[in-house]
Amino acid sequence: MRIANVNSVEGSVTVKIQGVFLRIAGNRIFIITLAVVLGLLMAYHSARSNQEDQDKLRVLAIAKATAAIPGIPELLQSRDPQGKLAALAETLRDSTDASYIVIADENAIRYSHPNPKLIGQKLDGDQPALFGASYTTIDNGTLGISVNGKTPIYNATGKIVGLVSAGILLSKLAPEGSILLHGFLFYGFGLLIAGLLLSELLVRLARGRALKEELVDVTARFQEREAMLHSIREGVITLTTTNCITLINDEACRLLELAPNVVGKTVGEVVPLGRLRSLLLGEVGSEDDFRVLTDKFSILVNRRPVFDGGRDIGSVVTIRDRTEHVGLLRELESVQNFSEALRSQQHEYANRIHALNGLLELSKYDEAIAFLGEIASVQSNLAEELNVKLGNSLITALMIAKVTIARERGVKLTIDVETSIDDLRIDQNALVTVVGNLVDNAIEAASGSPRAEVMVLFKQDSELEKIILVHDSGPGLPEANPYIVFEDGYTSKPSRGAGHRGLGLAIVQRLIRQSFGAITASNEGGATFLVQIPVLEAGELMELES
Repeated sequence: MRIANVNSVEGSVTVKIQGVFLRIAGNRIFIITLAVVLGLLMAYHSARSNQEDQDKLRVLAIAKATAAIPGIPELLQSRDPQGKLAALAETLRDSTDASYIVIADENAIRYSHPNPKLIGQKLDGDQPALFGASYTTIDNGTLGISVNGKTPIYNATGKIVGLVSAGILLSKLAPEGSILLHGFLFYGFGLLIAGLLLSELLVRLARGRALKEELVDVTARFQEREAMLHSIREGVITLTTTNCITLINDEACRLLELAPNVVGKTVGEVVPLGRLRSLLLGEVGSEDDFRVLTDKFSILVNRRPVFDGGRDIGSVVTIRDRTEHVGLLRELESVQNFSEALRSQQHEYANRIHALNGLLELSKYDEAIAFLGEIASVQSNLAEELNVKLGNSLITALMIAKVTIARERGVKLTIDVETSIDDLRIDQNALVTVVGNLVDNAIEAASGSPRAEVMVLFKQDSELEKIILVHDSGPGLPEANPYIVFEDGYTSKPSRGAGHRGLGLAIVQRLIRQSFGAITASNEGGATFLVQIPVLEAGELMELES
């Protein structure tokens, strides 16, 4: 009798458990529909937010690119008597597909506008861009509601002489939002139908199987969730309070170059010593996002604690790939370097013209002819000599520009070429970044020192590699650890607004490593950087030349 009662109780519990499961499954339509709708709403909101951010970045980039065009500051200061700014703005507007590009002077007076009647009128409201701010807004202007970006215009002396306002009307962006919404609705209904079909199958199986079989279905759902987690494009890592990895998806493994079997191990066991490990452990700062450069990637790392009922149960780390952004920063920096070089050469050219004009006014024609011949000979001889010795016109142009910049800052730049560099195993754009960054840092470090000198040496080190040595007479590197300058985020320079400090030498080191080279740093009466880059083999060189 006792055994029968025990069996009866166990059977009753099993029936109750199955009944609860079936009642939950009976509401599957409501549950799945609610989950899909909420998920779609959140995903759509996130996608719309990202699209709006991209639109803001796009108009701000148009504004900044317009403000950087040579000649605009001079036209603003001369009040543009021929109306060239209006024509230029319309040309840019057509080529960038913007709704408007407005150029205004320091008094916020318009010099361009799609509506010619508004040219000459003052912009409405305060203009923070005239005080140095670059920003984006949703603006209700004369043409309608638009995504707007504004940025200041600087002249050659760094004074703000006006602003650029670029925008795209929301009505013009509406088709993109409609396409996005239709896409979400299409996939949403697909997910809903797929979810209902799957739930119907699970219910039919649950009605004829035991609780053990139902648990198998729960496991299958868990596996589906795992598959979704591993398919997203953002790296995710969950950590315990002791920094033990409990979950890591494929993207995180790819960006951190880890094996998938690291679950159960601590961060200290699988991530090498460095800034990245400090960020994952929560030992560095409290900001939302940190940029980290690895040998292959530029990533943004975000670490957030997780609490359950006020109790700390661990943390979640998200990792985003921003490698393409670093490439764009490198290209922008190259453009800015050449722009600065052109400005310096223009300034030097103007000084020489003034000196020549003075000699002519004093009727010292012989001295004027001698002076003109001397400067023409020096510049052309230097360019011709460097081009012949280096065998690389791009680096020759870069070095000529750096000579002008160094002279303007009171620094003597010496270039010693003992070998050509046309056979280095490195991409040309990467080589420009490496040489340009090292020389710029050297000029900046030497500027203001009692013996302001920078020396650049191109030399054959062996049959397999060549070296590029950059030395300056500045204060040198940190004595305790000179190699700290290669760590991403490290900088001894003051903040530069929204610019990215602490990435230059880190990017240089990464580019050299990718070319199978090496870079060392030391103090020898100033900072010395020695770059070793392997040369191409004879067959590779012939293939490159062909």
